[in-house]
Amino acid sequence: MGLFDRFSSGAIASKLAKINLALKLDLKTQKEQKLSGLKLQQVMDAHMAWKGKLQKVLDGTSAEKIDLQIASEDCHCFLGKWFYGEGEALYGRMPEYETARRAHAKFHVCAGEVLTQHMLGNDEEAERLLNTKYRSASNRNQLELVNLFTAAKR
Repeated sequence: MGLFDRFSSGAIASKLAKINLALKLDLKTQKEQKLSGLKLQQVMDAHMAWKGKLQKVLDGTSAEKIDLQIASEDCHCFLGKWFYGEGEALYGRMPEYETARRAHAKFHVCAGEVLTQHMLGNDEEAERLLNTKYRSASNRNQLELVNLFTAAKR
């Protein structure tokens, strides 16, 4: 990962931390952050939980069996189903929708890469991916979701 990538990832993480703090401090805002049945904080929390799930798999402490195909594809989770259903119908013409959908897809591809490396016995590589490429994709996924919600509310 180059210097620009680290700066970029750090800048995204910083922006996300400020957004998350604002959402948690302002309950009224949090309640209003819905987009056609999709709650921003709920989907962000669900995707943040993936890092913990993957870390437990790598640590050997997970009782959960994660299907590689389901983890790798963006259409199986609640957000993915929304993206390819109601979200696409309502917001599919917005550039922010497509950017968010692609970021979500990349997030799942990265989760699949971490699991693949683990299954191949390359735990060092899996850990490296989790803490670099996956983390960056996770941050980007969250940021683009916030951008979509903001644009759709205008």
